Amino acid sequence: MVRRGELVQWNDSRGFGFILGDDGERYFVHISNISRIATRPRTGDLVTFALKKGVDGRLQARSVAILGANPKPTLAQMRRGAELHTRSTWRLPFAGFLAFLIVLGAALGHLPWFLAGLYAAVGIVSFAAYGSDKRSAESGQWRISEVTLLGVDLCFGVLGGLIGQEIFRHKTRKDGYVLTTMLIAGVHLLWIAGFALGLIRAGDLAGLFAKLTSPLR
Repeated sequence: MVRRGELVQWNDSRGFGFILGDDGERYFVHISNISRIATRPRTGDLVTFALKKGVDGRLQARSVAILGANPKPTLAQMRRGAELHTRSTWRLPFAGFLAFLIVLGAALGHLPWFLAGLYAAVGIVSFAAYGSDKRSAESGQWRISEVTLLGVDLCFGVLGGLIGQEIFRHKTRKDGYVLTTMLIAGVHLLWIAGFALGLIRAGDLAGLFAKLTSPLR
């Protein structure tokens, strides 16, 4: 059943808001459920929508169409969409390459197996965090901060973070977040490659750590 309403609240940076239906009820709406238009959704837009239960069991607005809006994307949007798609395709191959270097370094004895296990364990945590935050964004619930997500990626969760971003299509369209993710991935690439090629040794790191901490003893 098609309903009518008004977009009474919209958070453009986070891509969700609320529709006040003609029945007087407010319904959560995510940007992914709004038909493509030439401009971003704005508070006050009149819409038509259908209702469907979300993961939390509450009714949400789906198949949302903004009345009076041009449904055809502009040339600039088409180019931007192609650019975003291109940027999103690098994550899985990059994660696969990092995983290969980790296994190679561990197999050659250059990278400690406990470090490989740490990448796997924290990667699972990061992957789950992206999945949870995506579901929270769709249902309007409490979100995990971007600092926390990026922090987990930096602290050995980069494999799961890259895979989670790609699988859940989450945090892939914010230029600042994408750039930070690339920097984190680049740091881990240099670190892991150094182990895999034998340029960095666990013994050398232990000695460096001992020197740095000796004045504190």
